[in-house]
Amino acid sequence: MLNYMKSEWYRQCNNRGLQITFLICLGLLVLMTAVLAFFGRQPGFAYASTGFALRGIYTSMSGIFPLTMVFAAFMENNSRTRQSPLKNSVAFGIPRSTIYLGKFLVQLLVCTAIFLLLPAVLSLLSWLFLEHSNEGEWYYLAHSMIGGYPLCVFMLSVCFCFLFNIGNSMSGIIPIFVIVYILPKIFLLLGMKYPVFAEISQWCPVSMLDLYFDESGIHFYWDTPATLLRTYLAGLGGTLIFLFAGLYWLNRREIK
Repeated sequence: MLNYMKSEWYRQCNNRGLQITFLICLGLLVLMTAVLAFFGRQPGFAYASTGFALRGIYTSMSGIFPLTMVFAAFMENNSRTRQSPLKNSVAFGIPRSTIYLGKFLVQLLVCTAIFLLLPAVLSLLSWLFLEHSNEGEWYYLAHSMIGGYPLCVFMLSVCFCFLFNIGNSMSGIIPIFVIVYILPKIFLLLGMKYPVFAEISQWCPVSMLDLYFDESGIHFYWDTPATLLRTYLAGLGGTLIFLFAGLYWLNRREIK
């Protein structure tokens, strides 16, 4: 599997679409910091601070699912010839389980690196060029990333399951959207009459992205050890479910 992962890592490192998407995100962060620093020179401008810059990350946790989907779509190349490497690998005798798990683990490494790098770059730029708010923004950022990571892994596993096996981004987005967003809403509605569905909806990862504000600060779903454990169980448990589902799907379908 390691040899296959090395070749897959090489393909992702040379993935032009992935590189451009990452650079666009990076450029937007640099541009935002530059704009805030520029206007921060003017008296009365209250937004040139680390608190304002970082707040855009930890108060927008619902945005990590669409962003994960975008990166997953670029990593899973959907060109007309995308099946050729898979067909050649199977013909060469590489087990389908090795192909599926190897590709997923590489994509997980790439997404983890992006998940860490983008906030790290924004944090560094904010610390260097913006006023330090000291309002707990560093704690909130770290706390949001600790709790949000397993949910990102779950979203990646869902995207990989459908995008890899369907082979088309537009067709793959529909079941992803239904499973991640629509099903929890259906469970919530059914839960008004049948409590078991309400409990199921609370275990859906998208339900764990909500946060609220009060006088004491910002509160995430995973603020307590019990809810943090629940977040990891839901995220990683869902990841295993879709990993096995995608692998079963790959073993059953014909490679053309």
